[in-house]
Amino acid sequence: MPVKRPFVLAVLAAAIIVTALPAQEGGLTIEKAVEIAQTRNPDILAARTAIEAARGRRLQLASRPEPRLLGSVEGAPLPALNKEGDQAEVNLGVEQVFEYPGKRSLRTEIGRHGEALAAAELERVELIVAARVKRAYWKAAFAGSAAVALGKSAVRLDALLADLQVKYRMSAASYADILRARAEKARLRNQILEQTKERQIAGLELNELLGRASDEPVELLTGMSFTPLAADLAVLYEHALATRPSFKIAALRKDRAAAAVKLAGLSRRPDFLAGFLLPSVRPNAWGVSFGLTMPFLRPGRVKGEAMEAGAEAELARLAAEALDRRVRSVLERAYAAAKAAEEQVLVFEKSLLAELEGELEIQLEYFRYGKVEAYSLLDLHRTYVLAEVEYLRALLLYNLALADLEIAGEEME
Repeated sequence: MPVKRPFVLAVLAAAIIVTALPAQEGGLTIEKAVEIAQTRNPDILAARTAIEAARGRRLQLASRPEPRLLGSVEGAPLPALNKEGDQAEVNLGVEQVFEYPGKRSLRTEIGRHGEALAAAELERVELIVAARVKRAYWKAAFAGSAAVALGKSAVRLDALLADLQVKYRMSAASYADILRARAEKARLRNQILEQTKERQIAGLELNELLGRASDEPVELLTGMSFTPLAADLAVLYEHALATRPSFKIAALRKDRAAAAVKLAGLSRRPDFLAGFLLPSVRPNAWGVSFGLTMPFLRPGRVKGEAMEAGAEAELARLAAEALDRRVRSVLERAYAAAKAAEEQVLVFEKSLLAELEGELEIQLEYFRYGKVEAYSLLDLHRTYVLAEVEYLRALLLYNLALADLEIAGEEME
């Protein structure tokens, strides 16, 4: 009796399509996925908008105080003391505040640091999103590859089950062997369903990161690869120190806090006021006015600015120290995970899978000629399936660990 297997073939065909490795028009390589995320991911778009906001704050901080239009009435007589000839005079003019030297330049410096911080934050978000895209991509690639591998094993098992049924009709195999094969087929079918579900979940996550519609099909063109990690931990840490946006952010925050402390120190210095007036009674005359602000009359404001600036400087220092410790710790963990996954991949890459597959094909031929028991053949088949899936899982863990290494210590706030 021929074995019906439409489910396995359908799932296998679908998995092959979604994980096809040859370049196809409209497919998605991992590089293309990262590129799309850089232009469409909501977090990245928000970080770019934040740069514009920071640029606007810099322009505000760098601007001079606006001039004031003044109007005054002078010489107005008191009602009870009004004398003949008394005449009120109206003065119109402008007044300008001239800040104490250094205040505006420090504000401008703070604004520049804020704009640089926003740019560095964009770099950090781009780095984090790229790693998240890679993680989602590799999860989808693993699930698709696992479904393909399991589907091939299911086809192989179908052939074995067909042989068992023929042998059973010839009294050369027991019904228990058929039941074992059917149970193994059911187990494979459940695994295929599970990997198909995981593939869909990873595809949804990937579409969300790419700013695409959730139902947009995801056709992956890049397969999981393996290249041993050559750099040691010290080299990776030095590279992180030189390139990680978080270290740049920490340095900029310290510089901005230092400028804020200086500005707070100048807040107790008075600003100068000068004005130009035109009187109404004497049209050929003019006048000037001078004045000083008196910040000492508002000691609470001056003290509060100094306290806030000092606290911000201390927070920046503590954050920089914590960042260094965090990057070291997370980098060590990610490096250990990458090396462990690397060893797992190497265990399988040293011809183990090829030997298992070759032996399985040989045992299948032997079984057809009655030289191998069905039980031992099923056991070997199960071992091969487990080894193949574990190899793919080791590849997944290795590629995920590499993505984690790229952002070790970079945390989305």
